[in-house]
Amino acid sequence: MRPNQTKRLLTAGRPAIGTFCSSASPFIAEGLGHAGYDFVIVDLQHGENNLGNLQGMLQALSSTPTTPVVRVPANMAVYIQRSLDLGAYGTIVPLVNTRAEAEAVMQSVRYAPEGARSWGPLRGALYAGSDYFAKAAEELLTIVMLETAQAARNAREILSVPGVDGCFIGPNDLSVSLGFSSELMDLPAPVEAAIGAILEAARSTGKAAGIQVYSAQAANARIAQGFRFVGVMSDVRMMRNKAAETLQAIKR
Repeated sequence: MRPNQTKRLLTAGRPAIGTFCSSASPFIAEGLGHAGYDFVIVDLQHGENNLGNLQGMLQALSSTPTTPVVRVPANMAVYIQRSLDLGAYGTIVPLVNTRAEAEAVMQSVRYAPEGARSWGPLRGALYAGSDYFAKAAEELLTIVMLETAQAARNAREILSVPGVDGCFIGPNDLSVSLGFSSELMDLPAPVEAAIGAILEAARSTGKAAGIQVYSAQAANARIAQGFRFVGVMSDVRMMRNKAAETLQAIKR
């Protein structure tokens, strides 16, 4: 089976850097894949993408060295299993708040006897290799999003679930859950405390801690803090920021 380079980085305790692809453009996905990121996340939760166009996005990423990852819209078997069947090498599941919900994720990811995933990885096996069934549990990356006050309280139990490789913190939803606004440049102390608690839970369970950031400076700071699965901005945010920066430079 094709090696999952992102999972290997995380297993070795090294940082893996990626970004989101929110646009439904295989061309943009391919460009991000060739930019040198360890992983690119096709976003089905908040982006333009859906199950109808996912195969084309994953095919575009497959022409690059990056690990193709999908953030599914919800913790539902149909989204997780279809994403894997179409060739995702990692899944990120949003709003996982309890151990039971993490166990449900693993039921969708793993074949029997560990799980209940139905056999049929038509493109997944084509991309990964003929030994997909035997090696899928070893190579596929499973990340749960911890992005609420409840998830922060339950982080240790969630990350103790066998097969969960790590967590991914959404600072915006975590801020909202704790009573603050989204898109804050400087996170309030209670939000940082919750982030720290999740990071410590990941350390204590031997799992990779991940977080979304919005600048290279923030990425470096989170890596120094101990985060290993780091998402930096998105295609849309990078395009918008660079366009505004260029225009302001011309006006100056």
